[in-house]
Amino acid sequence: MIAQHQFDIVPVEPGCPWEHWTRPNVHWCEDNLCAWITAPANTYSNIAYMVFGYLMILEARRMNSRTLLLFGPASIITGVSSFAFHASYTYAFQIFDYFGMFCFVYLAIVVNLRRLDVISVSSQSSVFWALVCGSTVVVPILGHFNFPYQLLVLGNVFVTLFQELRLRSISGAKGKHTVANYRYFWLGMGFLIAGATCFALDATRVWCDPHNHVMNGHAAWHLLTSFGLYFFFKFYKQFAWDKGMKGLPVVVGGASS
Repeated sequence: MIAQHQFDIVPVEPGCPWEHWTRPNVHWCEDNLCAWITAPANTYSNIAYMVFGYLMILEARRMNSRTLLLFGPASIITGVSSFAFHASYTYAFQIFDYFGMFCFVYLAIVVNLRRLDVISVSSQSSVFWALVCGSTVVVPILGHFNFPYQLLVLGNVFVTLFQELRLRSISGAKGKHTVANYRYFWLGMGFLIAGATCFALDATRVWCDPHNHVMNGHAAWHLLTSFGLYFFFKFYKQFAWDKGMKGLPVVVGGASS
């Protein structure tokens, strides 16, 4: 559940940057300063997404994989959008932040659709951006009805888990495709769960020092999930996504086409 504390919106002091912008629908534990970077810990912790995004772009280019090239830009967009939101503490950049989060959560969903042979390599980018943009448009509509649209992100996580269970059952039943190595998947999931725990501790004010602008629960959420996304990228690297890739395990459903 979303903590009630998140809805206790604190106004910006008169004369401060961002004063005339509309406030978001959540307020995390860290106090917002009278500055262009209003929440330093929550803002600068997003640099981790950008660093890992750059590393993923380099690795995907070395492998010449159009599918894996989705990960790096998505991670960078996640970091930039969250950086802008926490720096500004505004509703406008909160919507941009959700655009970034949807880039994060729809990555696994789209690549799993490839593994299930539902979409092709030529359509994956279109499907990905349609889902991201469509969900972002829905956010302000849900906000108008006071629906906690943070639950959209949580719902997509459960969709990903369902897809992975489905893929494992198909692989076990048919027994004719290379079995995936799940080491990096579970590492990524572990970092995601650890990050979600920190997220919840910050939201419920269990881990909360409003004057700590170096590290807090929400900043830890950024750092841990950036590692998690990178490990998911490492998990998906094992599959032969695109033409010209040799010697890698074949995706369930024939996504190597």
